[in-house]
Amino acid sequence: MQKKRMTKTWIVTALGLGIGSMMSVQAATITVVKAGQHKTTPQAVTTVVRAEQAPKHTQRADVDSDNEQTMMPQIPISVAGAFGSIETADEGALVENNEVLVPFTVYEKANLNHIVKAKRGYTVRLQGLRPAGDMLFSNGTGQRTVPLPVVQRHGKEYVNLSRTSSALGVVMQRNKKGILLSPQLGAVEKPVKQALEAPLAWAFDPTATTGTPYKRALTAAGTSIISPSWFQLSHKGTVETTGIPSEEYVMNYTALGYRVWPLITNQFNPTLTHTILSDPGHWDEYVRELAGYALAYGYDGYNFDFENIAFKDKDRLTAFVEHLSKGLQAYNLYTSMDVTGYSDSPNWSLVYDRPALAKSLDYMVLMAYDETWAASPVAGPVASYPWVKRNLERLIKEIPAEKTVLGVPFYMRTWTTPIGADGKPGKASSKTLAMPDSEVIRTTHAKSVTWDDKKGLYHVAFSDTSTENADIRNALKEDIADVVSAYASHPTGATVKSSSGVSPKSLSGLSAKSSSVITVTKETDEEETPFGIVPIQVVRAPAETRSKAEGATIAVNKDGVKDDTSETSETSDTSDIVNAANTSTAVHNSPARNHGSAYTRTDIWFEDSTSLQKKLALVGEEGIAGFAAWRKGFESDSVRDWLYRSYPALAKPVVDTKDSGEKKEATHKNGKKARSGKR
Repeated sequence: MQKKRMTKTWIVTALGLGIGSMMSVQAATITVVKAGQHKTTPQAVTTVVRAEQAPKHTQRADVDSDNEQTMMPQIPISVAGAFGSIETADEGALVENNEVLVPFTVYEKANLNHIVKAKRGYTVRLQGLRPAGDMLFSNGTGQRTVPLPVVQRHGKEYVNLSRTSSALGVVMQRNKKGILLSPQLGAVEKPVKQALEAPLAWAFDPTATTGTPYKRALTAAGTSIISPSWFQLSHKGTVETTGIPSEEYVMNYTALGYRVWPLITNQFNPTLTHTILSDPGHWDEYVRELAGYALAYGYDGYNFDFENIAFKDKDRLTAFVEHLSKGLQAYNLYTSMDVTGYSDSPNWSLVYDRPALAKSLDYMVLMAYDETWAASPVAGPVASYPWVKRNLERLIKEIPAEKTVLGVPFYMRTWTTPIGADGKPGKASSKTLAMPDSEVIRTTHAKSVTWDDKKGLYHVAFSDTSTENADIRNALKEDIADVVSAYASHPTGATVKSSSGVSPKSLSGLSAKSSSVITVTKETDEEETPFGIVPIQVVRAPAETRSKAEGATIAVNKDGVKDDTSETSETSDTSDIVNAANTSTAVHNSPARNHGSAYTRTDIWFEDSTSLQKKLALVGEEGIAGFAAWRKGFESDSVRDWLYRSYPALAKPVVDTKDSGEKKEATHKNGKKARSGKR
């Protein structure tokens, strides 16, 4: 870490606090650390280091079963009072990955602002801030409450002063002898805006509070970004937390070189969004709320996921995004926004004035998935290659390629379609399917998997009469026998526990009809199995040989018993995926055979490394900024490893060298100038 060194006399000026005149304090040789500067990434230094030259990060100390870290050496802390006194703190600071953790009790003593114990952590009350140039000034108005995140080490609470801005009330100065903490009085420097290295590799994380963090960057070269789903807009300038913003989460990812850009939604509510967009008097409040979180937790930027907006609000949406984006950029934060592919839907596509929106944003993410939406009556792929390429090429005709990020899916859908006795298909239904679980189905039906060259995807189709399903039933017959026999004996109100460890689940409310579903779970130690659940599936036997017990369908559900015909919202990732993705066959995702239908057909268009390779090659071919994947946790280990190794080469700009007089310039095949490596 490069540091600016200087010798200065520390002076306290009591501004606006009624403390008194200037009072000198003892001189000291100190290292000035810019407020809010991030020290865990190579880009934090003044000279930008290219990604492939960046030094490897020091990993965090191992955490034992009690979540206690190995004891680290402590650095002495001195605390300066408002009237010039200097005291030595009883506790020292910890240094972790070159980030300074100060005991909360010491931080509280040094801070003149009011700190309150909140439901989650603490809050600190401070004056409103006004960004100007490279500084943040207190404007004397607009007092607000800002979160003060803490982390636990050795059973004690600490504040990470390498990420928490001094704007919250405490200035940290470090010298060879230790650390000097003093009250923040007056203007402070803005957090340093970190340079990004192309190509970008980005993942959206809606399970930030429950999922397992990544253990390395998404790509071997370029900048990795993670977007936890933590915020949503509400009425009158308020921002609600949808998860639990975590300092530990931020520290874990920044230690690996990630940038943390939380995702903000409009709740996908057109009525609420209209209210927000029609009330510009509160727009500054959204900026200040989000800026406050960024100063507290050390975020580098934000991602706007504003969808399902009334078409009549198109111009207001553009104006609001411009106001929000420019306001946050004044705090040295990056801004980005997600937009759908092109369609004739007023609320979901036509409402986006993409060229106008891009003018104020740093990046625009094309959500190149959901080509066939979840409620489509006809089965189809999530993201066929021609559809993705067509939408991307159209977008980069409207906005700069270097601002464009290609959204790719880490998921697919299991489609079930009832086929009538006359051979005509009925209305299809779908469930989301994650990559790890698709591999089980793919192996089971390997003989039926074919490559669809037109769509750039592997495809499988099979019926509920497939003989392959019997293999799954036989492989799990021990658990099946235990559960089904128990259910047959106790058709209502039964509790099931198999000899092999199936967890007890109430079956109250189920009948013994052949269409009933028994829901069971079994814990597993396999780390990457989503939700730690092992799939169990009983496939329906032919009607003429089926008994009451044999006719039951056993499926996996995280939350308890669920009828297999119940509706599941597409946006409810947890229930949707546990119901659909954690089963050994896709048959469970469809209702039992419909009355009047001859059989049920299942279709899956697979997303895997082969399909992703074709899509990600567009990053280099079109010269765009990078990719963003929906979503973390849906990809398989093999795909994640493949991405890390292969993406940098795929994203390398594909250029033509054209003569221009005596000079040559690199241009993409689309005629646009090749992107540079840094932004």
